[in-house]
Amino acid sequence: MSGDKKGGAGSLEPRGKVLSNDAARRYLRWSKPLVLCTGLLLAPQALALDAAVKGLKGAAATNVVNYLAGLTLEEDVPAERYEDEIIRRIQEALQAFGYYDAQITLRYPEKGLLGGDDVVVTVDAGEPVTIETLELRLEGDAARDKVMKKALADANLEEGDVLRHSRYDSLKSTLASLSLERGYFDTSFSQQRIEVRPWLHSARIYLVMQSGQRYRFGDITYLNSQIELDRVKAMQPFQTGDYYEAGKLTQFNQRLSEAGWFRSAAIKPQLNPGAELKTTSPDSKIKTRNVKTAYAEAQGYEGSWLADVERNDVEGAEVEQTRDESHRADAASRSDSTVPAAQAAGSATEDQTSLAAGSDKPVLTGDALEAAVKTANGPIIPVDISLIPADRHKFETGIGYATDVGPRLQFSWEMPWVNRYGHSMTNSLFLSSPEQTFEGEYRMPLADPLKDSYVLEYGVAIVDDDDETSNETTVRFGREWKFDNGWQQKIYLGASYDDFTIASDTGQVFLLYPGVSWTRTRTRPKAFPMWGDRQKLTVEYGNQIWGSDENFVWTQFDTNWIRSIGNNHRFVARAGIGNLDTDNFHGMPNSKRFYAGGDSSVRGYSYESLSPEDDDGDDEGGSSLLTSSLEYDYRLTGDWWGAAFYDAGNAFDGWDALELKTAAGMGIRWISPVGPIRLDIAHPFDDDDNDYRIHFSIGPEF
Repeated sequence: MSGDKKGGAGSLEPRGKVLSNDAARRYLRWSKPLVLCTGLLLAPQALALDAAVKGLKGAAATNVVNYLAGLTLEEDVPAERYEDEIIRRIQEALQAFGYYDAQITLRYPEKGLLGGDDVVVTVDAGEPVTIETLELRLEGDAARDKVMKKALADANLEEGDVLRHSRYDSLKSTLASLSLERGYFDTSFSQQRIEVRPWLHSARIYLVMQSGQRYRFGDITYLNSQIELDRVKAMQPFQTGDYYEAGKLTQFNQRLSEAGWFRSAAIKPQLNPGAELKTTSPDSKIKTRNVKTAYAEAQGYEGSWLADVERNDVEGAEVEQTRDESHRADAASRSDSTVPAAQAAGSATEDQTSLAAGSDKPVLTGDALEAAVKTANGPIIPVDISLIPADRHKFETGIGYATDVGPRLQFSWEMPWVNRYGHSMTNSLFLSSPEQTFEGEYRMPLADPLKDSYVLEYGVAIVDDDDETSNETTVRFGREWKFDNGWQQKIYLGASYDDFTIASDTGQVFLLYPGVSWTRTRTRPKAFPMWGDRQKLTVEYGNQIWGSDENFVWTQFDTNWIRSIGNNHRFVARAGIGNLDTDNFHGMPNSKRFYAGGDSSVRGYSYESLSPEDDDGDDEGGSSLLTSSLEYDYRLTGDWWGAAFYDAGNAFDGWDALELKTAAGMGIRWISPVGPIRLDIAHPFDDDDNDYRIHFSIGPEF
């Protein structure tokens, strides 16, 4: 390279102005984005192929359009250049629907000012391929699995049907997923093919799944539980020896979360494909922990022939070992899960019968035999459950506002677990101008922690309103059951002492009463339900026979319903009815009297302003209650809804004095991050002093 040729390819001297280092850096900093933008503008653009299909309708035509949309064209390059690829894609799209002999014609229209189709595809689909031979089969343990067999039966594949590749792919994917979910970890497809004969318009499908043996749950190991394991295991939906189901692991994880005892729970099946499969049997000399758990603790094990055999086996008694092996072999021959344990126990051989007859020990019960049979067959998969305890103390504070009570402060203290038995405690303090309440609950779970527990409730309520002052202390102790259908039942014994002044009534009263309540709440989603309902019925009975100052029967029923049409139309309905039957109404505290009016009662009227009045015009509450409401919500945009409603109701002295107050209005709903916020303007039809009333509240309907 010559250095005397200025400006050449190998020139050592640059042409033009020489820039300093700083100037060069500034030049590059500002020129680089400009160069990149210019390059992007000048680069060829990739455009999706726009296709129109003629001669074919429905899903097949849509599939052709979708296949061709995945083909991108460079700008200014005519679609004709891609004709081979276009035809190949069309053929693939048609073959998925069984058309292997289609005649395809392409036309490339010129684009107008507004653009148009890049290609027009005319299809003569011809005769579709039909299924001539169909072989779908399960082999191994899956052949006896009802869930796997149902998946095969629901495959929507029949001989004589037009070939649909998607149905075959869907079945194969379903079987593979179910295999993992149901513990067939050695699954393979011994046959998986589609043979198509286009010239005969026929196809043969072969799909044979070899599942191998179904795994069972093995050792179940718990780590870091601060709660006694018996309490935790009571929520466990599977036991050692049960067939593996991934859904049961998910269910258990959800139950652990609902208990509130743990901050997190990691449930890990220990499946090691590279390790030798571990099988167990009742008489194995190597006694693994999961086997002993499965049958040695079963009812009837101690004192049975199987326990004798194990002891003799450990001592090295060869004769008893031989007998034990014969019993194991016989049990294994009856290991099919479709044979009841009692039937298996009743089908003993003569040798087994003589063994039982020659012993003064009872024969092994069906429960123990079934557990032994479970662990005697098939591979197992241990499960490790790692738990992290929840924080022992949780504190929360909150602030809110409602037109019923004005500003409101809340303080709560929760102990998700008080001790190793899983007891829990919750305390809440609510402060507002007319009311100050303290509420607490101490829960003691029983055999089924999530569904059965003793509950101690306690509270103090101080009310100082226009026509009422009250200081009430309440204690209730009862038992609570939660059923699978969503209903919750509570039976309790309650006691309360109230020093009250209500209108012209003044007194101190002690009430002792048994009570029962049934409640069910269903919502989805929870923040702002588009579907849901809530029912609650409570009945309490007090009598002077057991120490109550007053005889009474107090009943209240509330129901709320939410239903929707599409995503933009929502309907809310609610109703409430209550009754107090007593021979001394004026001696009853405010908590047992009924009032209507307010944000969640009859809008258009102030909080608890609807009730009978005494001679001075002060509200004294009623012995009966009836309220109802109908509301229509319409989504305005996003999280904003408009509402229109009609409310009716009142509290009165006996059903003979029934007189309903009514109101109607409109409102706005906003689904905020802290919960739904409602603003309503209601016009009361039976209040001469007020034309409208504004209601504002935060929180869900129920």
